[in-house]
Amino acid sequence: MRRIGCVLFLVMVTLPALSIKPISAQNAAVPKFDAVSVKFCTPGEGAVYRDLAIVLGIQTSPGRLHVNCLSVVELMNAYSQIGNDRLMNDSLAILDTERVKGGPDWARSDRYTIDVETTDPIAIASGSQASNLLRGSMLRALLEVQFHLKTHRDTEEVPIYSLIIAKSGLKLRPMEQDGCTAVDPAKPGPRVADIIAGAEKPLCASWGTIEKSDWVIILGGKTLSDFASVLTAVMDRHVVDKTGVKGVFNVRTQFVHDGSTPGIAPPGRTTSPSGQTDLPAGPSVFTVLEEQLGLKLVPDKGPREYLVIDSVQRPSEN
Repeated sequence: MRRIGCVLFLVMVTLPALSIKPISAQNAAVPKFDAVSVKFCTPGEGAVYRDLAIVLGIQTSPGRLHVNCLSVVELMNAYSQIGNDRLMNDSLAILDTERVKGGPDWARSDRYTIDVETTDPIAIASGSQASNLLRGSMLRALLEVQFHLKTHRDTEEVPIYSLIIAKSGLKLRPMEQDGCTAVDPAKPGPRVADIIAGAEKPLCASWGTIEKSDWVIILGGKTLSDFASVLTAVMDRHVVDKTGVKGVFNVRTQFVHDGSTPGIAPPGRTTSPSGQTDLPAGPSVFTVLEEQLGLKLVPDKGPREYLVIDSVQRPSEN
């Protein structure tokens, strides 16, 4: 087993259903920021890789949101993946060039550093609920006020993958009782390296990492719909579970990081501190799913929602 690189994503609970919330929920009262600072970033500021820039460039703490040199479209990419603003059948890629359409060129090229504060009781609490509120609906509301952003949603038919049972039959077996390790935030969990090596039970969670030139995906006590959601996070198109299989499973799979599985880091770029490797890459995701798990990814088509910029204005610095 090769040495682990860097964990790229971790989902400690089941991923949300891939459907849109009612418009009334999106327009519900959103807490306001009490203090706002918007500064234009000079060319060259901020991270070089824009997908990672979104991950690292939006930081929250109780009652505060900090944005480091991101564009309006990058911020729209961020908030449209959270809570009530989540788009139907979204690709889950951090920076998807098809998620936001229309608008002036500067909405993609001009970047801003933004610092905001609020005293709203929900937003000043600690935990994921407050963080998601700041990064989601409050960030959207901030753009609507500071940048006079107006948008609408539209839907198009796009290529997807349908996850089905292979002709050879499903090779996964339902998880036995206590087959995964419950996540307790107050206690240290098993070491990632031990889980990957099979020395520990998987966490009752969904997560993945890039190890050298391969993806490693591990699920503990999750459904095949959850597995499809995790695959969506690394594949080049949305994955829909059409297996019809119920129950929960432990899944461990490893496949090559290539053009079909770009995820957060495009092929040829690694986030591992150990850098590139001359070891051969693993088999494709299509081969691994069919031969090892008895599952198959079939090219298909389905609806996908996206945002359209109707109007937007450069803000006044303050």
